[in-house]
Amino acid sequence: MWKDIRFRLLLFSLLGWFTPLTYANHIVGGELQMKPAGLAGQFEITLIQFWDQNNLIIPTQNSQGNRDNEAKLYIYQKSDNSYKSSVTLKYLNTEQITYQNRACASSRSLKTSVGYYKGSIYLDPALYTDPGGYFIVWERCCRNDDINNIVDPGDNGMVFYLEFPPLSVPNSSPEFVAPNGQYICSNRPFAMNMSATDADGDELRYSLVTPMRGTTSATQSTGTQAPKKSYPLVSWANGISLANVIPGSSPLAVNAAGELTVDANALGLYVLTVQCEEYRNGKRIGVVRRDFQLLVIDCNDDQPEPPVITQNGQLLKEVSFCPEAPIELSTESSPEWAYQWQLNGLNIPGATGASVMVKDSGNYTVIKSYTQKCSRDTTSSVVHATYTEPEPAVISANKVTLCPADSVVLLANGGVIDTGQKLIWRNGNMPLESGAPGITVKEPGTYILEVDDATPGCAGMDTVEIGRDEFTVSLPESKGIPEGGKDSVTPLLSPDLATYTFQWSPPEGILSGTDQATAEISPVQPEQVYRLLVTSVNGCMAEDSILVYLVKRMYIPTSFTPNGDGHNDTFEIFNADGQIDQMRIYNRWGVLIFHSKGYDQPWNGTYKDSPVPPGSYPYVIRAAGRDISGTIMLLK
Repeated sequence: MWKDIRFRLLLFSLLGWFTPLTYANHIVGGELQMKPAGLAGQFEITLIQFWDQNNLIIPTQNSQGNRDNEAKLYIYQKSDNSYKSSVTLKYLNTEQITYQNRACASSRSLKTSVGYYKGSIYLDPALYTDPGGYFIVWERCCRNDDINNIVDPGDNGMVFYLEFPPLSVPNSSPEFVAPNGQYICSNRPFAMNMSATDADGDELRYSLVTPMRGTTSATQSTGTQAPKKSYPLVSWANGISLANVIPGSSPLAVNAAGELTVDANALGLYVLTVQCEEYRNGKRIGVVRRDFQLLVIDCNDDQPEPPVITQNGQLLKEVSFCPEAPIELSTESSPEWAYQWQLNGLNIPGATGASVMVKDSGNYTVIKSYTQKCSRDTTSSVVHATYTEPEPAVISANKVTLCPADSVVLLANGGVIDTGQKLIWRNGNMPLESGAPGITVKEPGTYILEVDDATPGCAGMDTVEIGRDEFTVSLPESKGIPEGGKDSVTPLLSPDLATYTFQWSPPEGILSGTDQATAEISPVQPEQVYRLLVTSVNGCMAEDSILVYLVKRMYIPTSFTPNGDGHNDTFEIFNADGQIDQMRIYNRWGVLIFHSKGYDQPWNGTYKDSPVPPGSYPYVIRAAGRDISGTIMLLK
């Protein structure tokens, strides 16, 4: 007997010691999501958990905590419950849930956050063809033990469940909207949005179903891949059933729009499951369940006056605004009041002041509560906000690139402006004087058009970028080409781009194509001016010209006799006519013995005023941009 008692005490002690690692009493709800991710068969899986931060233990280096670092999900075939695959999701991040009545939430230590786990998996489309579809489950033990509407909650696990069709049916699972931080005041009508959205536009049907307790336990806290014939459901407490999950004069129900309603008359913490079924063409193709908990409390009957929403001090029910110019809605401000703004019934994160900026269309309300005491809150009337379409504003231009000494005409809305419209033109931040429907611009820049109308005052805007295409082409002033010869002329381009087109003229004497950058020319006239026109891809042009003249063929003798007889005494070159730019003559050892720029005074056969001995003397003549080399024989 004592041995049995000691064993029980030891077991109790061990379970108590390891409870934070085993029990999931911080998890107060959640759901699964599944959507395609890129290539066929690739899916992103998301596990969402709602956490009671009072029971949450964050893992550290010294403690494992009870927040799982990863979660393993299992996939089964519905027709025979056979195991198909598994996917491990990694913890991603946490977001806080804001309670709209913060004083009551604080007085009851209501602190809730949302944890996200994500992962991806490839499912072979050839293996997922069963017409009955498939399901994904995540199991975890154990629930928090202060739930009032089920038997032995601390010994119950939880199951998050999702069904999807065969992969031949493209599909994304419905996604529940994020829940508000809410609780139920007893004997007061309560409503909460539990609807979902569907990326495929399928019909969604909502119902309350009994939560699953699953197959986990204190000794097996997570699910396994073993096929399950079914997932056991929780047992309702005495007097509780699916018809009155939260009892009251109007028990908990969910309508066709996914809205939970209840008029509760019993205090406590209640667990519930909302099931969202997905129908396409009248056939159910998917299911997702949200496990959730709601607290019913006894609220103070003291209730503040409903808040009133104004804009610029004016009461309103409808308001229009421009997408580019959000407007501000306000209510009375006082340290006595706390606020939570909502859009379409959902809390706007961080919008807890006396004003909110309207950036999205929809129905805006503000919830007002006391800051220093827990009491009933109250809600304003709805203000419906809609986008106002801006005035039409379209810039048209005959071109968007300026050539040198060019201009561009910009037209607002084709040059037709309605009566009462006001035009503003700007180049960047610099206003332009003209308010006309058309302007002529000669400078590059970012030109902006604003079209406004005093009613409703939502300006339209358009922008056009005007650039400038500038380049230069340069040719030598002149070039001499020997009679009967040919030479090339290449332009200097800045910048030098491969996209230019070229046109030389006139074509006479041009041996290469007239559309080439470099022209090969053989003159047919003594003098000819050739022009080159260069055109850019934007149609801008630049040109230059060159004078090409014909150089007569020079006669260079092979020998001369500098003997003073007055006949053939110098190395004279005939028909040079100023063609020679430079003359250099060397001896047989390579020593430069004669040099001149031009050749006005022919070589007389001397070096340093002394006659050189007879022999062959190499020379190099620079003429008309080319070198001519040879030897001259000096005879006596």
